[in-house]
Amino acid sequence: RNLPANKHAAALNATALHKIGRKKEAASAVTELIGAFQRSEDQHVQDELGAPLELVVSLLVEMHRTKEALRLLSQLLSRVSGPRHQPLFFGLARLYAKNGLNKDALVLKLPQLCTRPPVQQTWDLLKSMAEYSPAAVEKLLQSYIDEAGPGQFTHVPQITEVMCKLPFGADGSASNRALKLLQRFGAQVTPDRPEDLKIIVEDLRAFMSSNISPAVRERLPRAIESLLLSYCEALTAQHTADAWEMPGDLMKRAFNGQTPAVLLEQLQRSCLRLPLTSEKTLWV
Repeated sequence: RNLPANKHAAALNATALHKIGRKKEAASAVTELIGAFQRSEDQHVQDELGAPLELVVSLLVEMHRTKEALRLLSQLLSRVSGPRHQPLFFGLARLYAKNGLNKDALVLKLPQLCTRPPVQQTWDLLKSMAEYSPAAVEKLLQSYIDEAGPGQFTHVPQITEVMCKLPFGADGSASNRALKLLQRFGAQVTPDRPEDLKIIVEDLRAFMSSNISPAVRERLPRAIESLLLSYCEALTAQHTADAWEMPGDLMKRAFNGQTPAVLLEQLQRSCLRLPLTSEKTLWV
């Protein structure tokens, strides 16, 4: 049985042979290593993702045996069958990216590792994969975005966190795209679901302390103000005490006790619209 240490030694030997011009011997050694990797037991594959497999894949690419490199990685990728195989998937993805190999196989496999509804492991995987296979991550992320909506904004903070790991797009920086998404979700917020307001405002606040471009950071206070203003305008006597209480609490946190006058004035106008029978709401 080929142990990981033996594969490492064999890979180093094949690399040395190739560098000193003994091409046929190097090619033969690499072919033997391919067979050894394909025969590896599942419990050993993870240990072999480091130097041994990395050396073999790099050699195959250097020898212009790219199809064999893809075939080997695809065979190992076929062992990935669920979230418990995330480390193996991530290790293989790194090799695809490092060697400039076609990532179609990753795009097809990634959804199998992501749960519905998503759990923290799912978000961690997507953040890790954003660098190596952004197209696959963006495609899957879009499916989670499509599922979000009024009463279903629970995963918005995780969605925007993954978005900020993606490369720049045609419409600007990743943080700019995340801000636009939050504004789009914010337009769907109503006093019928005050928790939605809290999720979106708190995520906008989180952006203010994160590493984003100054241009995007400057727009955040205005985005929060606009969202709270629209929410307060929609408040009526039919809404719950929680719905009335939520914007006040968020204003204090978002603006450090210096709430813009326009928000306070709108909240006062909303209160003045209440009938005298809504005394309890006025106390809120």
